[in-house]
Amino acid sequence: MSLLSRRTDAKAATAGTGYSLLDSQLSVTGDLDTGGSLRIDGELTGTIRRADTVVIGVGARMTGDIYAREVIVGGALAGCVYASERVELQPTAIVNGSIITQVVLVQEGGVVNGRIEMQPHTGSGSGVHLLREGAAQGVTR
Repeated sequence: MSLLSRRTDAKAATAGTGYSLLDSQLSVTGDLDTGGSLRIDGELTGTIRRADTVVIGVGARMTGDIYAREVIVGGALAGCVYASERVELQPTAIVNGSIITQVVLVQEGGVVNGRIEMQPHTGSGSGVHLLREGAAQGVTR
């Protein structure tokens, strides 16, 4: 039973370490809440809330807003991004909506049809203020 003794204790796992995947063959309509990371390779219509890291894969499509710490877009997004720390747009990314974050990286070929608003880090650590302010300001696509 030495194999079992090598497993990490489920209680010892920290919050936000989970990883969820929407496969390329999957189409989902509805809002998602997660404290962990989420990768979308299929199609999502809805809002992503409270995520740590969100990856919209190459060829993926999403319609809705994203509230996360970090967002990486390689596919198509029609909606606003509220990232408390960082947004990265890969060469295949197309974003039709506003981006509110601290740091933006747009690789050559990445497209943004909307407003980019960069807000400085306030030292609060959580970044929740950034998400709430963006939503309260009524940022639209």
